[in-house]
Amino acid sequence: MRDLQRAGARVRVVLTSAASELVRPALFEALSGERVGTGLWGDWGTAEPGGTGSEYARFPHLDFARGIDAVVVAPATANTLGKAVAGIADDLLTTTLAAVEPSRTPVLFVPTMNATMYDHPACRANRSTLRERGAFILTPDEGPLACGETGVGRWPGNAAILAALDRLVNGRGRLSGRRVVVTAGPTEAAIDPARVLTNRSSGKMGYALAGAAWREGAEVTLIHGPTRLEAPPFVRTVSVRTTAELSEVVAEALPGAAQLWMAAAPADFGPDRENPTKLKKDEWDGRLALERSEDVLARAVVERDASTVIVGFAVETDDVEAKAAEKLVSKGCDFLVVNDPTEAGAGFGHDTNRVFAIGADGSRRDFELMSKRSLAHELVDWVLDRREREAEVAS
Repeated sequence: MRDLQRAGARVRVVLTSAASELVRPALFEALSGERVGTGLWGDWGTAEPGGTGSEYARFPHLDFARGIDAVVVAPATANTLGKAVAGIADDLLTTTLAAVEPSRTPVLFVPTMNATMYDHPACRANRSTLRERGAFILTPDEGPLACGETGVGRWPGNAAILAALDRLVNGRGRLSGRRVVVTAGPTEAAIDPARVLTNRSSGKMGYALAGAAWREGAEVTLIHGPTRLEAPPFVRTVSVRTTAELSEVVAEALPGAAQLWMAAAPADFGPDRENPTKLKKDEWDGRLALERSEDVLARAVVERDASTVIVGFAVETDDVEAKAAEKLVSKGCDFLVVNDPTEAGAGFGHDTNRVFAIGADGSRRDFELMSKRSLAHELVDWVLDRREREAEVAS
């Protein structure tokens, strides 16, 4: 509930009688600032018909089911899943579910239970039926369970629940059925077993883009260098270390992709050879012979399918506008996102960024300083908008 509030949601809580034995309603009332629903009868309001003196309508189950953007049943027990399928409405939760139309209001169930219960034929059938009726079922994690056993049925984590809800409520499905490849973070070039050449990329922008593409319905592959970030939920991740590895993995993932977002910062140079043993500082003069690394973006532009949209990223610190225009042409990508890391709050390591984006079609968009998460959503929308306009002109 607190994570939903941090994401900007107003949250109203319904507790079953069993849930109220584990967590008291007063806790949720204090944290939510809302009346908590616990029963069909005790929660009837006292307002006069048409009045505004009560937080509750005269029919509490309808009050909870009206004027909402989504319902999240978390955790969803085997009992609740069964009741929802059968249409049983004998408490406030199940009555509220019966008063919600899934085709208009997303309903997300988060099954959390013993592994044997989760795999029971009745429970499997109930999940299938709910999906057929338009509800969404989040698959639980596998691991140690509260009962002491191990298996599928663990709480999937708040991040996964919020990501699924974000996709249901805010996503427009503009990338549904399509595959998107995103690269993120730095690469490393080994000097010896103890030292590497790398750069300051944190990977935050690429990770945010992966989440934004998934929210729009895409199947996302995130190819990342060494980072300390937790991958966005529901995104396939591939870890690489060197620029050569990044290039090969991108080449493997590219066929059939609708988009490639090259947000990674590959090391442009690396030592001409890796010393097999650690260089001793009292025996080494500190000089390195460097050679250019492969240009991953340039290779991708040559090897992509004709329909694949490629978005490159560039960091410039001087004569930014001119160099960005030159790079867009020399790289051959469809769009280029550019930022100056010397600006306050922008660039490497920050949770915020300010960029401008230019297109091979002559388009340009300047983005204000904002969180990288928000920027990722706006960039994905902008690129999709541009492609749609191009398609309209062509037709």
